[in-house]
Amino acid sequence: MKATSQYAQSLAELKARPTHYLKEVGDQWQTPPALFWGVFAKFGPFVLDIFSDGENNKCANYYTVEDNALIQDWAKDLNGCKGFANPPYSRSSYDDKQAITGMRNIIDKTRLERDKGAKVIYLIKSATSEVWWPEDANHVCFIRGRISFDLPAWFKPANKTQSASSAGFACAIAIFDKDWRGERMSYINRDDLLRDGQVMLEIINVAAFHTPTATTIKNTVEIIQDDTEIGEQIDIEQLIAKDAETEPATTKWPSEVRYIVEECFKANPNKHNDHRAHVLLELANKRLLEKMRPSQIIAELNTMLVQCEPMGDAA
Repeated sequence: MKATSQYAQSLAELKARPTHYLKEVGDQWQTPPALFWGVFAKFGPFVLDIFSDGENNKCANYYTVEDNALIQDWAKDLNGCKGFANPPYSRSSYDDKQAITGMRNIIDKTRLERDKGAKVIYLIKSATSEVWWPEDANHVCFIRGRISFDLPAWFKPANKTQSASSAGFACAIAIFDKDWRGERMSYINRDDLLRDGQVMLEIINVAAFHTPTATTIKNTVEIIQDDTEIGEQIDIEQLIAKDAETEPATTKWPSEVRYIVEECFKANPNKHNDHRAHVLLELANKRLLEKMRPSQIIAELNTMLVQCEPMGDAA
C-alpha cells in the first residue's frame, strides 16, 4: 500500500472541507486549458503531467501528490517523449527526509532527470531573481502578458468575496532537454499562445462531440441519384444498410496507422466512436509521415482522448 505523506494528507483534508478560502488554495492553482494546449502546440506533444493532484492532470499519464514526482524515474516513464510541469511553489517540505515540494528541490531533480535523457517543459513564474530560477535551462521562452490561473475544481467558495482575481503574474516556459539545438531565449505573446491553444481545443471538441449516428437522423429522407429514379425519396436507414455492404473507409490506412489508433482505444475503451477514430487515424498517419515514433504518437493521441467525454459503458 502506498504511503501517504503529511503534504498529501493535508491536501486531501483541504479538498474534503465543505467550503474554502482563496488563501487556502496555495500551490493548487490550475493551468487554464487553452494555455496548456497553446504550450502543447508549440513545444509538445506531452505524454506525462509531472505535477498533478490526480484530478487536474493535463495528460493521460501523470504523477499524483501521493506518487511524489520527486522520487519517480521521469526519464524511464517518458521513454524519449516530453513531460509537462506546472510545479507547486510552496516552501520545501519533506517526508522522512525525502523532498516533496520546494522549487530548489524540483529544479535539482529536473537537472538530474535531464542528464538521464528526460525532456521536461515547465510553465513557471517569470521570477528571474529567485534562487531557484533555472539559469541553465536549455531554452526559456518568456510570455508577454500576465497569466491568470484557474481555481481547482474542488474549490467551494466560503462567501461571495472568494472569487479568483484576474490580475495573474508573468510567466515563462522553461525547457530542459539536453538535445535542444535552438536558441537559448525567446518571447511569445500570451494572446498568440491562448489563440493556438483554443484552436487545439476546438479540434478536440470536434472529435469529441461531432458524432452523427443513425438515431439522430432516423426517419429523415434524402434526395439522391443512384439506382433509383432522379428525385425519388430514399429512407436514410436503407442508405446506412447499403453503406454497410461496402468496404470500410478505414481499410485505406496502413496497418501501422490502424495499430496506433487501436492501442489508443484499448487504453480508452469508453471514448470510442467512428468519428473520433477517423480523426485519430488521420493524425496518426500525419505523425508517421513526420517520422515521429509510434510510442510518441500513441502518447499524444492518448492525451487528446483523455479530454474527450466518455461514450458510455465500454462493451
